Amino acid sequence: MGKEALWLADLRQVVGILPDSLIGTRNRALLVNGWAGALRRSELVGIDVEHLRFTSDGLVLTIEHSKTDQHGVGQVIALPYGSNRSTCPVRSMQEWLEESRITSGPVFRRMDRHGNLYERMTAQSVRLIVQKNCQKAGLPAASYGARSLRSGFCSTAAKAGKSEHQIMRQTRHILSSILKRK
Repeated sequence: MGKEALWLADLRQVVGILPDSLIGTRNRALLVNGWAGALRRSELVGIDVEHLRFTSDGLVLTIEHSKTDQHGVGQVIALPYGSNRSTCPVRSMQEWLEESRITSGPVFRRMDRHGNLYERMTAQSVRLIVQKNCQKAGLPAASYGARSLRSGFCSTAAKAGKSEHQIMRQTRHILSSILKRK
């Protein structure tokens, strides 16, 4: 069964309950960048610091491998600064990297409750983080998963009047018929 889209208002609600801690900072960066980049969970956990380039306009992210790029040619997406600080992908990523002191390798890492960082997170961890934080925000956890970030971006962009072409450029969909199933 498909998961519900996490609309922008829902995303704001979820990031609004995150604790002011290293785990909260990581989860905000993960959720906000997953949503704004319309990233698949494998793409999200596959991000390395070396794939990020901060500019005066925002963040340029190179996705090394994805479902639609099996040969690893790479895809580049731009994430502009957001007008709302709590859901700004650029600021959330900068804050996470600064607070975690991560300077190379995997951006999103597993951590314990004491804030010790370990290896790269698994794709499954993204689903668990989405569900756990949706539940804490008062949303039905079982209705949401990692895909909710991507479909939430698509739904919100379509409702805001963005063209199919604009949405597909960000989501890296190849066929518009796939986009319409979201």
